Order: sequence, then C-alpha cells, then structure tokens
Amino acid sequence: MKARSHLRLAGCLPVRAVPIALMSLLSEPALAHGQGANEAQLLGGLLPALLWLAYCAGARRVRPAAGRWLTFHGASLTAALIAFGPLERWAGSGAATHMIQHLLIMAVMAPLYTLARPLPQWLAATGRPGRWLFRPLLRLSRYPIRVAGLQGIVIWFWHAPKFYNLALADPWWHLVEHAGFALGAGLFWWSVLSRRSAAALPALLFTFMHTGMLGALLTFAQAPLYGDRLDLQDQQLAGLIMWVPGGLPYLLAGAWCGLRWLQQLSLRSG
Repeated sequence: MKARSHLRLAGCLPVRAVPIALMSLLSEPALAHGQGANEAQLLGGLLPALLWLAYCAGARRVRPAAGRWLTFHGASLTAALIAFGPLERWAGSGAATHMIQHLLIMAVMAPLYTLARPLPQWLAATGRPGRWLFRPLLRLSRYPIRVAGLQGIVIWFWHAPKFYNLALADPWWHLVEHAGFALGAGLFWWSVLSRRSAAALPALLFTFMHTGMLGALLTFAQAPLYGDRLDLQDQQLAGLIMWVPGGLPYLLAGAWCGLRWLQQLSLRSG
C-alpha cells in the first residue's frame, strides 16, 4: 500500500512542481548569443518537456519503480537547468562554461535518462508512432562500438574551430550542436548500460581515450585554437574540465559494466 501511495504521489508532484521551476528559470532573459537566443532557448527546452509529459502520461499506465521515477525526474531537471539555467546565458562568455554545459548533457543528463529506463512509459504514451521512432535507434544501440564511433564524430565535429565558433555565434546552430550531443550521448549510454556483456567495455574505453585526447589537446595548446573569441587560459581550463572530471563518468561506467559482466560469468559457471 505504501508503494502504491508513493507512486500516486509521484505521478502528480511533477505536474505541479516542474512548471513552477521552469517559470522561475525563464524569468530572466537569455543573454548569451544575442538576437534569436530566446526563441532557440525555448525550442531547446521543448523536447525535454515533451519527453517529460510523455513519461508522466505513460506512468499512469505502466507504473515505474520509485528509484527509476526519481532518476527520470532528476534527468528532466538537469535538462531544464541546461536549457534555461545560468549556464545557457553564460555559454557565450567562455569556453569553460560552454564545456560544463556539454558535460552536463553527455555525462549527467544522458546517463540519468538511461538509468531511469523510461522506454516502457514512453511507448505506453506514444503507441505505434513511438515504436516506429524508437525501433531503428534500438537496433543501432545493439552495437556499442559503432555508437561510440558516431558519438566521437559528433564530439570532434563540434570542437573543430569553424563549427565551435559557429555554435557560439548563432543560437540556432548552438541548438543543433546540443541536439547532436544529446542524441549521440543518449544512444551511447543506452547501448553500454543496457547490456551485461564485455561489448560495452571497448566502447567506454574508446570514448574515454578520445575525449581525454581532445581535452589534453585543448589544455596543452600553446595558442588559442578558436581565434580571438576565446583566450588561451579559458581554453586550457575548458580542456582540463573535459579531460579530468569529464573522464570520470566513463571510468565509473567501465567499472560498473565490468562488474556486471563478471557477475554474469559467475552465474553461468555456477
């Protein structure tokens, strides 16, 4: 009875709390990218809001476990912070804040969504169109190293000087950049965290290595790589953030996936 009452409360609390939180975050205008920033910011918050609404609707049909429910709403609040919080307003002021925003998308929000296992709720809310949308993504997620390669292409593409500066200068390209990071990271974490096999370990190792390489490149560069838009110290700080704290989630995930794999082997041998 307590579990059922908790889930009833879980189903109604976000409906009241989250819109209030979003309105408070929206009370200050976006200042980072100039003209068009507010419209792009609102559009950037639309997809997480739709995912949240679909989850709340689906949770009335397929009840999630309390832990997964909390994890999902933690991911949703992180998405709201990324879209409407102060980092979005400050993203154009420096590489370090921009990098923190990227890490929140790829190393916090995306794995939280994955750990929440929201697919049953989303499918319950969307029906056949949802199955049509998720089916190719789920097929692709069967191959962790391929997904890791695709995510790596997205990361290096948007850190190339030409496209990095484009995302800083134009709010709509900034939105496209974030959408690419979110989709790539979502597929990656779904692929590596949803299986009990050694296939996830090479993908995690590859991602840890190439993101660390990019972070080290930014950290040890002797000249600004992005022209006059960013100074050298800010670029080096951004690289250090990507290199050290940005690598920790992949190390922790590798340890967790390795432990699950060993447990699976022990069960088979026993």
